[in-house]
Amino acid sequence: MAKKTTRPNLPQETLERARRELAQSGVLVDEPVRPAEAGQAAAAPALKPKRALYQADLRSEYAYVISDLRNMATLAAAFMIVLVALSFVI
Repeated sequence: MAKKTTRPNLPQETLERARRELAQSGVLVDEPVRPAEAGQAAAAPALKPKRALYQADLRSEYAYVISDLRNMATLAAAFMIVLVALSFVI
């Protein structure tokens, strides 16, 4: 029986996007050659211009994360107060 090759459990589109982002950041990555492309001269894919995210964009996009963290901190503080109060009572 031939050895099974391990493939990542990700869609091919996700892997290609990650490789493009790594290539743009300056990190060198060896891209594996697909068997279908081995005999063909691969044309450079047309890249869409990447929209730069500004600080305001990130704040509005992840506002729910900040509110969730604030809610979790409030709950944690309330639980700690209850535990301290119970330690004196019991």
